[in-house]
Amino acid sequence: MRRATWTHVTLWVGLAGVAAGILLNLLTPPSTFGFASFAPEADYAFVAGSRPWQATVGPVLVLVGAVVAAFALGRLSVRRRS
Repeated sequence: MRRATWTHVTLWVGLAGVAAGILLNLLTPPSTFGFASFAPEADYAFVAGSRPWQATVGPVLVLVGAVVAAFALGRLSVRRRS
């Protein structure tokens, strides 16, 4: 059985990051765009312009995971076969 090198581990970590980012994007609660004439009746204070943290972290995680996976795939593609 072949040993997993750090490049293989990096590839799998990058792919896991992409999957986690996609999952965060899918589970992001819907954002509100404000109100016209009255405040919504809710049990929390409305803060205009706020975004859920998943809407920021999800795309960043997808981007970082894709860059890490691409780096690992590039290293694996130029490696000599043993």
